[in-house]
Amino acid sequence: MSRSWVLPFLIAALAGAAIWALSPLLTGRAEPWDAGLYYSGALLAAGLLSGVAVPKPLWAHYLGGLVGQALYLLLFLPPSPLMAVGLVFLLVWSLLLPVGACAGARIRTR
Repeated sequence: MSRSWVLPFLIAALAGAAIWALSPLLTGRAEPWDAGLYYSGALLAAGLLSGVAVPKPLWAHYLGGLVGQALYLLLFLPPSPLMAVGLVFLLVWSLLLPVGACAGARIRTR
């Protein structure tokens, strides 16, 4: 069985966690989606970088970014009654990561 999904998953997971870790430093907000365009731009940029590094499979970029963000949210932020809502937001917003990865894959193949 091929393990071609492991590297893009790990890169995207680290990038997803980094988005959350860097948000207070770059935006002054603990949660990146509270900082306007930072969150969507950061997800697209993370996907672009991971897509250039390892273009496929795209689902691994999505799942890795989702897992990295969710783990950071659950491990490093204080518990909140809105945590479940935040996790649903992650499911939707993280779709930007494979969009960026697709663009990165196209750049790499040119």
